[in-house]
Amino acid sequence: MTDDPIPSADASTNGAGGPATGKAAVRSGLARRRNPVLVTLGDLGVGTRRLLLRDPLSVFLLLASIALGITFATLLGDIKPASSGRPVPLSTVQTLAGRHDIATALLLDHDDRVELSTTAKAPRVSASGSVPAPITTTTIVKGTHGKRARTVRTVVEPPAAGVSQHMWAAYPASGAITQQLLKELTASGATVTVDQQSGKGTEAIIVQFLIPILLLVCLFSLFTRWGADGAAGGIAAFSQFTGKGRKKGKGTTDRVTFADVAGAGEAVAELREIRDYLADPSRYLAVGAAAPKGVLLVGPPGTGKTLLAKAVAGEADAAFFSLSGSDFVESLVGVGAARVRDLFRKARKVSPAIIFIDELDAAGRKRGAGIGQGNDEREQTLNQILVEMDGFAGDGGLVVMGATNRPDILDPALLRPGRFDRQVTIDTPDVHGRLEILRLHGGKRPLAPDASLEEVARETPGFTGAELANVINEAALLSVRDGRVQIEQSALEEAIDRVVAGPAKHHILTEQERWLIAIHEAAHAVVTEALGHATSTRKLSIVARGRQLGTAAHMLSDRDQVIMTKTDLETQLIVITSGLAGERIAFGHTSTTVNDDLHAATALARSMVTSFGMSEALGLVTIGEKSGEVFLGASLQDLGSVGPETLNLIDNEVERLVGDAEARAAAVLDRNWSTVEETATALLEQETLSGVALDAVLSTVQESTLEELAPVRRAAPPRFTTRDPKQT
Repeated sequence: MTDDPIPSADASTNGAGGPATGKAAVRSGLARRRNPVLVTLGDLGVGTRRLLLRDPLSVFLLLASIALGITFATLLGDIKPASSGRPVPLSTVQTLAGRHDIATALLLDHDDRVELSTTAKAPRVSASGSVPAPITTTTIVKGTHGKRARTVRTVVEPPAAGVSQHMWAAYPASGAITQQLLKELTASGATVTVDQQSGKGTEAIIVQFLIPILLLVCLFSLFTRWGADGAAGGIAAFSQFTGKGRKKGKGTTDRVTFADVAGAGEAVAELREIRDYLADPSRYLAVGAAAPKGVLLVGPPGTGKTLLAKAVAGEADAAFFSLSGSDFVESLVGVGAARVRDLFRKARKVSPAIIFIDELDAAGRKRGAGIGQGNDEREQTLNQILVEMDGFAGDGGLVVMGATNRPDILDPALLRPGRFDRQVTIDTPDVHGRLEILRLHGGKRPLAPDASLEEVARETPGFTGAELANVINEAALLSVRDGRVQIEQSALEEAIDRVVAGPAKHHILTEQERWLIAIHEAAHAVVTEALGHATSTRKLSIVARGRQLGTAAHMLSDRDQVIMTKTDLETQLIVITSGLAGERIAFGHTSTTVNDDLHAATALARSMVTSFGMSEALGLVTIGEKSGEVFLGASLQDLGSVGPETLNLIDNEVERLVGDAEARAAAVLDRNWSTVEETATALLEQETLSGVALDAVLSTVQESTLEELAPVRRAAPPRFTTRDPKQT
């Protein structure tokens, strides 16, 4: 309907009501049980009244369409030819006329039919319309008195019907045939009457042409008004906003509020201000404050951006529209811009309102980026968003919320003050935030006495809210699989491993392959322990998970580190390459197990050289494209400003950092090789080491510092002391 800007399917009643609402619901339930028919009729009447008041023109078009349909069906039967008697062929009529057996005849000029009544002496016409022919007999009479014999023919007429027969026949619509038939009937002595049927032609024009046209016009106008909401150019429904909407004061029984959000206290505080402003703007207007026109939620995937938007919608007493950025993008140029116009028009009608655009980067990417200079449809959509967001005042009760994990690729015009005035960054939670999230999701589930959410929070640095929720859910699933009614600590730890690396897989490996994996993981653990690299999870395993053949929980920092020094990065680089160094020392060569380590080490070393200015050869500069740039054209332009010598120097520096880290890891391992073999042997026997068992095998590790390892450099070509495989 035109005056209802929000799809009625999404506007359901709110389950949270006051005492009056509860009493009314009880009274309605009692009335329905006592007299359900009257209640149903009453509901129907109320619904009809709302429909009449909401859009009278649509109701008129609907009633007119029904009336025209009934009129068309009724009059269609009236204009059909209708005659009394039984049908016969036109040849039967001509035969009866030739026998002078027709008493009266009526020619219906418009219907091209002739109705006739026969005389009583006419023979009975058969059911197929044939007329019995006379019977002729021939008799030879002998001559007398010398006369010759003669032939006597006798014609016996068929028996008369004795009553008048009524019948009709259709004849071709031709003037010549009509004149011939009229002459034959007149010559037969019948009383002939011609009915012109002058009114039937006009009636046929009305029924066959006028009423169908009016019916189509009414239906077309009705469907256009329903589907297009009366907007200019809205005949094509695909150019209209089709996202979800909710009217002010209405919601769902399972609505999300700020009580369902944990671990994002700063973001909640910022968004509460938006809710309070929409609820009571006078407090802010009294001191000259205006609400921000737009709020952009920025953060990694899984940090709860969409959940926060749902919480604002559940808390705010305002209409709410939600959609994705991809909803604006279509193959036809101009459709996205039309949807943007329609969305903001509907939101202004029901202000105060909140518009939430999820995955804003789908429609808000930089204009003119890429080799093809961007996408025409997406850029027109972005232009319309920019115009609409700059076209309403901050005190108009309309707030636009966007969510993205790629703010670096958004158009600068979209991020300027006056459009998205405020950017709320939602980072991965710290240990306290993780504990709040775990309590929020785990508080509704039966936890065993030994289950410690505090320990889980310490073991999961860097986890987002979605990953923590998945940990609790995976632990619950594992408990059900094992037939337990409570979630134990072991299930929580297994759930962490499943979220990080995937479910365990049992490969059939040879003893040599298992020993190689054990050496690789033991090397990680020994170097981590020797360098004092604090970890939250001290756990080793040679059980395959996902695409990994073994896991060493050495990369998780014990603290939520925001700033990392060059020493921290170099230590991390040594720990990453320790598995590679361990394989070279033990076997004299590497294997495919170092693939992930090499990717991580190369990425970290390249960031140190090109982004953090930690290369003495290049100096304190950043080189190349910004982190996260995805446009091919932009990346080519950025790299075009870097000379080939600089690119070669970058590659050499990356190789030097990774090689030095490997050499230093090898130096640490040489000093503690007996511990590496002891740890690897224990891994072969136990498959997984953690807690006290791991502390026991690592207790003999000799500590090392970066100052001691600073002189160690990678030789070219590298030389390693090759050791024999495990001695049994």
